[in-house]
Amino acid sequence: MYLRNAILAGLALAITGCTTTPTIPTNPLQARWGGKSAGTFFAAYGPPLSDTSASDGSTLYSWRGGYTKRRACQVELTVASDYSIRKIRTVVDHPDPKGGPTHCEKVLDAAS
Repeated sequence: MYLRNAILAGLALAITGCTTTPTIPTNPLQARWGGKSAGTFFAAYGPPLSDTSASDGSTLYSWRGGYTKRRACQVELTVASDYSIRKIRTVVDHPDPKGGPTHCEKVLDAAS
């Protein structure tokens, strides 16, 4: 009986390890651009500053733009091998003093 329960527990753990959890957007930029084509992003806002290939086949792009009133927006995009944006993270951003969307959220069309 003990062996049977141990085998069932092991199978349950193995099956759980194979499932994927959907990614929940953690910020407005991720909600707006997550899963979209990096080509669409770069066509709308300009080319990246640099790119670095990762061992998992993804590429990390650094992008800067949205220059207004001595402000800029800089983000890092993690792009999968199919050229879809998996993650977008702000590096340089400016909060709205009134509590509204940040500079990057406005510039990159993620303001609600």
